Amino acid sequence: MAPARLTPPPAPPFSLVTRDERFHALDGEPFDLIVVGAGITGAGVARDAAMRGLRTLLVDKGDLASGTSSASSKLVHGGLRYLEHRRFALVFESVSERHRLRGLAPHLVRPLRFVFPVFERRPRPLWQVSVGLWIYDTLALFRSFRLHRTHGARAAADLEPALRTDGLDGAVSYYDCVTDDARLTLETARGAHEAGAHVVTYAAVRAFTSLRGQVTGVEVEDLRSGETTVARGRVVLNATGPWTDRTRGLRGDRSRVLRPTKGVHLVVPRARLPLRHAVATADLIDRRNLFAVPLGNRVVLGTTDTDFEGDFDSVDATRGDADTLLELAAYAFPDAKLGHPDVISTFAGLRPLIASTGREAELSREHLLSVDDDGLITIAGGKLTTYRSMAAEVVDLVGKRLRVEGVHVGGCPTAAVRLPGGSGIRFDGERLRTEGPEGEAIDREAEGRLGEDVVEHLQQTHGGRWLEVASRAVDDPGAGERIVADLPYLWAEVDTAVECELATTLTDVLRRRTQLHLRDFQQGLGVADAVARRMGSKLGWDEVRVHDELARYSALVAASRSWRGEP
Repeated sequence: MAPARLTPPPAPPFSLVTRDERFHALDGEPFDLIVVGAGITGAGVARDAAMRGLRTLLVDKGDLASGTSSASSKLVHGGLRYLEHRRFALVFESVSERHRLRGLAPHLVRPLRFVFPVFERRPRPLWQVSVGLWIYDTLALFRSFRLHRTHGARAAADLEPALRTDGLDGAVSYYDCVTDDARLTLETARGAHEAGAHVVTYAAVRAFTSLRGQVTGVEVEDLRSGETTVARGRVVLNATGPWTDRTRGLRGDRSRVLRPTKGVHLVVPRARLPLRHAVATADLIDRRNLFAVPLGNRVVLGTTDTDFEGDFDSVDATRGDADTLLELAAYAFPDAKLGHPDVISTFAGLRPLIASTGREAELSREHLLSVDDDGLITIAGGKLTTYRSMAAEVVDLVGKRLRVEGVHVGGCPTAAVRLPGGSGIRFDGERLRTEGPEGEAIDREAEGRLGEDVVEHLQQTHGGRWLEVASRAVDDPGAGERIVADLPYLWAEVDTAVECELATTLTDVLRRRTQLHLRDFQQGLGVADAVARRMGSKLGWDEVRVHDELARYSALVAASRSWRGEP
């Protein structure tokens, strides 16, 4: 058998047109690897496999990152609290990958200072917490953006004035990283596409095909057209996150690998909670934790951690979830007096935790890689931070399988190759800058035309490709206008999402290519019609399709607000 292809041809546009062409070609030559599930793990596996020369298919019943991977806590972190459970190997892997991702995607994985307060010796005396941070820094091989510092009560209050002072023993400050989880997944999938992988979204796997007791492919339905086809693959991977057990069940397996737990987050105006830094707490009330992360002029509060048995495709906050987070916020930040009217939006997702007994918050964040008797490989569990190393482990296993068939698979390249937007941009310790001798002049000129906050947003969102979006905005004055007045999103980003980022629905753009659903006071409803019509002009939507897109998006917003109507 011929060796795997090592050099892919130039990639076509990452768009709906290419997606449709790829779907109609699924029944052709067998794939070396079929990856079911286009969350962060599946996207990572597809990119790794394609970069090693494997003919790869990445397929998902929804959009890229439409499940857990766009509903995480938006953090790339080392897992400080895992130290309490002595999971040193997991922490070491996490801090190592955190460091690596900062280099691979400096625009999407950015250092953020956290303040960890200690109230009345909870969760530990301040000196013990400080010792824990020394261990944290040591496991990171002292490669954190900056080393931790310990602050007494008065210094802690000066450092973060929003904190309660009653019972405050002091605080420790340290650095982890913040990210846009949906765009990290998007860029990883785009990297897979550029390496030659076939990426097909809104295509549901309805069944596995098999021959002599071995899985040989998948039956796929195009949810846009209703058409069904079969894709053949030498190896098939189940990377469907919380849906892992249900995907395994397509072939009659009723065993359970996962114990999904729900994580809910609230978004509030930063003007109502004027934090200078991110804040992470532990054991505030009844061993419950809270973090508050500033994202521009908003703050994300999280997170709950409760068992979930409902509809995996409809996961939303309840009144109890919102009240829990607001109660914790009231304790940590009493002067803010946050209440239900302050909540701009909520988002919720399911953590695909490995099944075990114990409190939900104590379940393992480690992953499970298994091979069933029929050859189906499953990757389950894990965390956003370690997705790249998990993917490498999966493709190493796939390589062993394929070598039996004469297909040579080389070593993992992803530790050294930046994500698509990672080139042409650098982090100078304060903010992102355009690389090159003219970078500073380019940044200043763009800031003069578009505004400093817009340029900073474009760089953080698109990395080195931000100039492509900025050029659209400069060439077309309408494209250079903000979609909503108090956020830096431009109309040019809608065009980019459709033409270069595989956005096919209104929800794709408002929820995942931008964060208007989360950060806009109207959750995008005030501009949804205009966005839909702009998309429709490029995708050929008629009035019926525009109306359907608006109805589906309105239903999504209503579901995220349903907790307000609960007793």
